Amino acid sequence: MLKRLSIWILTATFPFLAFSQYTEEELEKVLQTASEAELVTENSRMLLEGYFYHAGRIADRLLEINPESSNYNYRRGFIYLDLSSDFVNALPMLEKAVKDVSINFDMYSAREKSAAVDAYYHLARCYHLDEQIDKAIKYYEKFLDMSKTESTLIPFAKLKLQQCQVARRLIANPKNYRVKNIGDVVNKETAEYSPVISLDGSALYFTSRREWPDSSSNQYIDPRNNMHPEDIYVSYLDFDSTWMDPIKLEFCVPEQNEATIAVSSDERKIYVYQDITGGGDIYYSDFSTNKFQELQQFEARSVNTKYWEPHCTVTPDGQNMYFVSDRPGGFGGRDIYRIVRLPDGSWSRPKNLGPDINTEYDEESPFIAIDNKTLYFSSNGPKSMGGFDVFLTIRDENNNWSTPLNLGYPLNSCNDDLFYTTTVNGLKGYLTSFRKGGYGEKDIYEIENDFLGLNQLAVFKGMIKTVDNKPFPADMAITVNCLDCGDGIKRTVFPNMRTGLFYSALEPCRQYELVFHHSNGEIEFYKENVSTDCSKEYDEIYREVLLDVDKMEIIKLDTQRVVIANKEVTVGTDLGKIIEINPIYFDFDKFNIRPDAAVELDKIVAIMNEYPKMEIELGSHTDCRGKMEYNDKLSQKRATSSAEYIKSRITNPQRIFGKGYGERKLLNNCACEKRKKSKCSEEEHQLNRRTEFIIIKLE
Repeated sequence: MLKRLSIWILTATFPFLAFSQYTEEELEKVLQTASEAELVTENSRMLLEGYFYHAGRIADRLLEINPESSNYNYRRGFIYLDLSSDFVNALPMLEKAVKDVSINFDMYSAREKSAAVDAYYHLARCYHLDEQIDKAIKYYEKFLDMSKTESTLIPFAKLKLQQCQVARRLIANPKNYRVKNIGDVVNKETAEYSPVISLDGSALYFTSRREWPDSSSNQYIDPRNNMHPEDIYVSYLDFDSTWMDPIKLEFCVPEQNEATIAVSSDERKIYVYQDITGGGDIYYSDFSTNKFQELQQFEARSVNTKYWEPHCTVTPDGQNMYFVSDRPGGFGGRDIYRIVRLPDGSWSRPKNLGPDINTEYDEESPFIAIDNKTLYFSSNGPKSMGGFDVFLTIRDENNNWSTPLNLGYPLNSCNDDLFYTTTVNGLKGYLTSFRKGGYGEKDIYEIENDFLGLNQLAVFKGMIKTVDNKPFPADMAITVNCLDCGDGIKRTVFPNMRTGLFYSALEPCRQYELVFHHSNGEIEFYKENVSTDCSKEYDEIYREVLLDVDKMEIIKLDTQRVVIANKEVTVGTDLGKIIEINPIYFDFDKFNIRPDAAVELDKIVAIMNEYPKMEIELGSHTDCRGKMEYNDKLSQKRATSSAEYIKSRITNPQRIFGKGYGERKLLNNCACEKRKKSKCSEEEHQLNRRTEFIIIKLE
């Protein structure tokens, strides 16, 4: 799926040579017996054909012969960088390479100890990827000063200089993202990429090049990069919020590349990239009889062509597809196109999203949010930090797209950041990147934020539960009919067969009819009318159904759901984390409410007045310093004081009470009772000095 993005580097650096592929045994023989001159020749022709793994092995042997050679360090550094964006290993080699650079570099001579002028460009790339922007600029400019005017790398160096200015600005103004590698259960030494998160965040579909447990995929290792074929896996979130061991999907075969593209909102259809035809096309698989079926080529003939179609995203209502293609007639490189489902069920002709979205460079990995109008995609043009960056654009009621917004640092890095998908409210997403401290060639990262929540949106959300956990009929669905939208369109929503969850985007300030049915819509067993809120930026209508499958009757219908600050709130949630309460400070050895503390407590007052049935335990905690008995008493006084402040300002004041925990619930190992002395910093102690607002009842 990740087609080589930089073949131009090879043609710019190495002239044409014939190629014959080695087996592993033949390569070992060459490494042991070939002369230095022969190794140089073999390394050069391997590079031309993109057989980087073998070229790297030969470069390693050349470095054993002459570890200080600028020429050999240049070769190996280039391979690290272009094979996997591994700037960490490439950087020290290219630093050695530029110690001796020749404008008359002879690629084929074993007597050549110098590196090509291009080494300046590749060293600049390493510094760029490592966020050493000043050094990157220095060496891009040095390359431009020394390079021949016909070098095909010149326009790319000029582009990279523009991107350096973007990187400098965005790094100096970071946004409030929490970026976390999701760990070694999913990420391995192999490449893991193209994550697709389910709307509820409980399932992560992704692509991996890991070996099959029975080793049957080993015979299909790609000799160009020594990687196994691409396969699709799914990992489920365990009860303790950790990812479980990934499961390979049923349709994957050892000899073929299958890569994740998109998953429908009900997880009953997965869209897959395959390169059977050579160019690379979009396929799909339907979930049926408790597994995904064999892959089928996507039915719209105008989507798959002899050109490259590597990615797509489908709106949750199934009415629109956005896909990527490098077909002629675009604005340059890969562009994003849109098709629309017509009244007869067929698809329209593709329409390019236009120059506001597509550039002369590459646009990739689109993802459409549940609101059917917020589009995330990646672009590697002059508005990115370095490689591909994630951008956001929003479609208005006239089908015009807003100016794409770079989502900023540290969501974006100076490397390729691709395949960004989000959960239902837009506040948590997952992407692919190569970053320091990762596990392998590419890793999957989780991104949390508090400002990208979807606005002007209502969501119909719920869950189907059954008596005795019996499976519900696969054709059970909910029809969502807007009574005052004027479009006359009824949307059918299917629950997830694994979780029972279902989702549908709604318009604010509208009237809807909800109809639960089965037997392909012939038998209705529940109906109601609902209204979406006119004033809220984000609203949810929630229905949790307990269903007697034998009778197809609803035993219980639960409508409780609280969403605060675009986040779902349940019993046990710390409300202070949801609405970002700053620390509640008290003067030393005091428990009276300071003015700055009152400002924070007033935020809790506002929420509790908005939700008059909410009950809260206000817990006050200290660090370990001081006697335990004293900390117990002080924390209780502070908890009581804070709770009394809130009680005097809310309806039904008995809904909140204060409880002091002293040092009994430390968040870290900063204990120092009796003779034990803590070596913790003041910042670590501060983590324990906290006030929590734990929801104990919602209604």
